[in-house]
Amino acid sequence: MKKQLLILLILCTMTNLAGFSQVKFGVKGGLNMTDINSSTIHNYEKNNNGFFFGPTAKIALPFGFGVDGSVLYDQRSAKVETDIIPIPLYSTTIKQQQIVIPVNLRYGLGLSKLLEVYIFAGPQFGFNVGDKTVSTNYEDWDFKAAQLSVNIGAGATILNYLQVSANYNLACSESADQSIKDSVYPKILGNGKMNAWQISLGYFF
Repeated sequence: MKKQLLILLILCTMTNLAGFSQVKFGVKGGLNMTDINSSTIHNYEKNNNGFFFGPTAKIALPFGFGVDGSVLYDQRSAKVETDIIPIPLYSTTIKQQQIVIPVNLRYGLGLSKLLEVYIFAGPQFGFNVGDKTVSTNYEDWDFKAAQLSVNIGAGATILNYLQVSANYNLACSESADQSIKDSVYPKILGNGKMNAWQISLGYFF
């Protein structure tokens, strides 16, 4: 009897949520400003530009909450300088290309009929679609096939269809192993994580 009541309560809750929820689809794109966290001894120039774009959707829930998700092509790059001499050598640009799927829980506050501000946070799953290995003048970056990261940020929705946001994407797992591919002395130097500040613009139909 208790199980039946619990199932009935869950079904009623889901029905109410479905009744309140509203799904909107759109597209979004933006800029990545890459910030590398590396365990090796090299210097990295921060805030190198990249970009992302793809379809997106958001689901409005009761009490100002909502869920949004996207499927995005995401490209990040950074310039690497080797300083083992310790004089810096010429720089090399490394590039990471992924299909990423961010899923965020959001909370919004309507300031007027034309403007809503919101905060959001959630996990992001990334899958490498670019080169598996990128070589610099000193080491190789062996990118992982999959990567987990988290987003936290804030934004605004204007006129119910235009959305702007800013967030920080923090890598929870390693982006790549860094190693020297030498036939005599192969060696894994460490690992690197490619975090990013992100600014995006979205349009919902």
